[in-house]
Formats: sequence, C-alpha cells, structure tokens
Amino acid sequence: MRILLLSDWYHPAVNGVVVSVENLRKGLLALGHDVRLMTLSQDRRSYYEDGIYWIGSHDAGLIYPGARLRSPAATAFSDELAYWAPDILHTNCEFSTFYIALHLKKLFGIPLIHTYHTMYEDYTQYFSPSKAVGKAAVRFYTRFVSERIDGIIAPTEKVRTLLEEYAIACPISVIPSGIDLSRYAEPLSDDERRAVRSRYGIGDDEVLFIFCGRLAAEKNVETILRIFRRRKGRRLLVVGDGPVRKTIEALRDGLGSDAVFTGMLQPDEVSRCYRASDAFISASRSETQGLTFIEALASALPVIAFRDPVLCGVVEDGLNGLLADDDEELAKAVERLEGDEGLRRSMATQARRGAHAFGIEAFASKVADLYAEARTDTRT
Repeated sequence: MRILLLSDWYHPAVNGVVVSVENLRKGLLALGHDVRLMTLSQDRRSYYEDGIYWIGSHDAGLIYPGARLRSPAATAFSDELAYWAPDILHTNCEFSTFYIALHLKKLFGIPLIHTYHTMYEDYTQYFSPSKAVGKAAVRFYTRFVSERIDGIIAPTEKVRTLLEEYAIACPISVIPSGIDLSRYAEPLSDDERRAVRSRYGIGDDEVLFIFCGRLAAEKNVETILRIFRRRKGRRLLVVGDGPVRKTIEALRDGLGSDAVFTGMLQPDEVSRCYRASDAFISASRSETQGLTFIEALASALPVIAFRDPVLCGVVEDGLNGLLADDDEELAKAVERLEGDEGLRRSMATQARRGAHAFGIEAFASKVADLYAEARTDTRT
C-alpha cells in the first residue's frame, strides 16, 4: 500500500505523538509498504525531503507551548501526491494537517484513518478559562472529526471508553502504539552504568528513580519532587524539557531536593538513562497510553504510577510495578521499592517480559490490517 501519514507534531519536537508516528512509519516500511509523511516545517517554507512533505507553518506557542499552525499560503503538494496516488491517509493530530487530509480524502476518494492521541479534557487550561466549557468544546470537536473519517484508533481501552462516551460517528479500533524494543533490550555493563550515573553526579550505590517526559503542567512533576526531598541513598533523574522546567527547578531548590534535570537528550542517551536507573516514576493522570511506561518496562524498570485505566495490561500492581491512588500511596511505593532490592530485581524481570507485546512489528501489522479493511469497506 501507498500510505500517507500526517501529523502536526514531528521532529524536532519530542512527545508521544512523534514517537508513535516515527515508529509506525518505520514498522510499515519494514513490512514493505510505501510510506510518506506530511508534517509542519519549523518556518514558512514548504518542501519535500527523504519521504517527508514539510508544510510551511508559523508559531502557535500562545495556544500550546511548541505548537505550530499551517501557513495559509502553504502548498499541500496536491499535484505531486496525485502522481504518487496514495491508497490511504492516516492523521495523528486534529488541526492543521487534519484539514489537509480532509482535502486529500475528497480529492482522491480514499479512506482516512485517525489516531486519537490526546486526552484533550486534561488540557482545557490551554484554551478555555472554564473547564466545563472546555470539556464541552472537546466533546463537540471530537464528534466533528469523527463524522469526517472512516475509522479511529484508540491507543488504549481508556481512550475507547472516552470516545464511546462522546458518541462518535465512526468505528473504533484499539491498537496500542509500539516502541523500538531493541533500543532498551541490552543491559548496560557495570562500567557503562557507572559512566551514565557519574555524568549526572549520581553514585553507583544510590537507588536511582527516573522520570522521563515533557515537562508540562499536566505531567504533575511537582508531586514527584515533593516526594524526593533530599535523603541519603536515593536520587531522582528528570529527563526531558518543557514549558514548566524553570518552575519545577525552582520548586526543587525550595524543597531542598537534589533531583537532577538532564534537559532534552538524544534517544540513545535517554535509553542509557533508563538502563542506568533502578525504577521509573510518574505522577501524570493525563496519558492516553504513556509510551514512557513501556520504555521503562522494556528497560527492566519497575514502574511506580497512579492507578489509571491506561495502565491496564501494562503495569500489574505488585508484579512489575506499584500503583497508587493518591500522593501518600505514591510516596509509600517509592519507600517500598527503595528499601527492597529483592523486590526491585523480581519486578525488573517481569517488567521486561511485559514489554514484548508493544513492539513496532505488532503495532505496524495491526494498523496495516486496519488500512486494508478500510480500503475494502470504501470500495464496497
């Protein structure tokens, strides 16, 4: 099949949408499909390079940090795409590139599949002063999107349940996004582990907890910092960057925490940080799937997180991680893992086993099957 993926988010941005799109593209190419990507460039230039259509755009950081909007003058490469003749369109965002996809769907008469990556109800503070009004707007707009597509992918049952509550107008398929498991599979040698820790001033004998993700309000990193006030024998490594980094660094200093902020790292270095750690922690309640949880499990790290339907079938409480209902339980879970090396080791073994279901190959194969089904339905 000739497949055109579309996304407002792609490199140099770093978030779950970028990871999902990149891994799907890689997996579909490995299956022998002809795959191209359309995304937004970092300026007003539109150009094609190495299988990617870069659409001219302008900064929309006032709406959401790092966001961009398609330039009104940007070309959609209609003539070139008509020559290539894609068989199917797959959008991953609901804004600029989604409207390009609607135009292409009408122009070529081909199916459009969409992945619902974002729980927008958790982001209403970015576009509405009223949470109730914001939620109503999300519900309305999601139904608007669903009326114009041929199928929607929910990364988890949690997302499917939400979409069913919205009474959307198209079929829903639950397909978890996949990750490149090979990046996390090989344990670090003792020397490599020490080198990573030494780079951030962390001792080899300290119990190291890691948070990895975008430093934005909805990730609730403040809760983790309050747990990790300075205490001998344990450390916290915060990997990532984002709009609230300065705020939470100031909170760290005010709390007397010795958490280390790495800033943005290249993927291989992120992987090394995972594998040099002892456990993963998150206090986010806004995930649609939480690829960082799977990355942690693939790195043989027990996961500490709030209990959430998004983690069903991913983190099993007491087996490969510890789940909490509130801040106090989250802190107790940290203390439990910190003080029990045997528990960390047994959970590490189970963590790696549980990650195998989330590889790129399985992800791409399931999505390709959905494409084939959508094409059959369109022809009939």
